[in-house]
Amino acid sequence: MSRITPILLGLVVGLAGCNTETPYPNRSPIAGARVSANPNPPGTPEFCRQYARQTAGNQYENLVDRGEDGFGVRALQRQSAVADGDRAYRNCLAGRTG
Repeated sequence: MSRITPILLGLVVGLAGCNTETPYPNRSPIAGARVSANPNPPGTPEFCRQYARQTAGNQYENLVDRGEDGFGVRALQRQSAVADGDRAYRNCLAGRTG
């Protein structure tokens, strides 16, 4: 059973390549964050929410060192990334993205 799981995971990841729901490869703790393009119409609250999740997910991936950081450090990095996502949401609603 333990050999089947990586094979199935590889198949799922391979098939999800261009899907609009492609998650972060390392399972980001930011709920709803994904590496795919934002499918929502620009300027809408839905667009800004996804923009904020993607910003937070990107920031978390930039901050965390999975090989060395412990749980406490990752929790602090997540908190910092979520704050960046909140800031990105407010900026997006104000029309400032980029």
